[in-house]
Amino acid sequence: GQRATFRSVGLSHLLAVSGQNVAFVLVILHLVLGSVPGWVRPPLICAGLALFALVTQLEPSVLRATVTAGIGYWAVASGRRTSGARSVAVAVGALLLVDPFLAQSIGFQLSVLASLGILVLGPAISARLPGPAWLRIPMAVTLSAQLLVSPLLIVSFGSVSLVSIPANVLVGWAVGLVMVWGMSLGLVAGLVGGSLGAVLVSPVRPLLWWIDAVARFASSAPSSSIDAQTATVGLMVAGLLVVVPSSARRIGVPA
Repeated sequence: GQRATFRSVGLSHLLAVSGQNVAFVLVILHLVLGSVPGWVRPPLICAGLALFALVTQLEPSVLRATVTAGIGYWAVASGRRTSGARSVAVAVGALLLVDPFLAQSIGFQLSVLASLGILVLGPAISARLPGPAWLRIPMAVTLSAQLLVSPLLIVSFGSVSLVSIPANVLVGWAVGLVMVWGMSLGLVAGLVGGSLGAVLVSPVRPLLWWIDAVARFASSAPSSSIDAQTATVGLMVAGLLVVVPSSARRIGVPA
């Protein structure tokens, strides 16, 4: 089925609520509550994020994203400086105190590792990749997330997808447009239904076709996954290429 196809090429995260969805909800809440007094706004926004988590059935990845977003927003609203990695760490610690069994969820583990990879490794990888920003940044996001989640994928499933990076880069722009459209006019389309609803969602149909076509093409590629041993060596090399130059710059050695 479609879920198996997306999973085989590293696109299964597109079928679940992700940090992108939570970020969009946070922006909407901030705009809607813009006229509310400043001291009231943060609690209301956090309540809105909690409601969103409930509506999406408290999936582990959604819990991680909503709690992280709430902590980050509260810190900004209160004038405190905090890093994204610290927000993730505080959110994970708080969630595990409430529900220690989340630590056994593969979805939760992958969500945390992907977020930390983007926040910690993303800037360094982006700085070392060639090309324009519109291509370099999506590649850095995908590479950094894949670099940290791959060890868990190897341990859990014995292999990692070889085509996940190009597949994610190819569909990234379309996923963003689908998300924005779906969470704005898509909600209206769901309420009105009928022919008007079909017209409202028609612009995203070519985008959905593109995402599905990329997933199917990538899944049919020969040797679309690599075994644990090869993946481990590749991860070690990739890690050295990112970590060693950054460490050398910090101690004043030319990289």
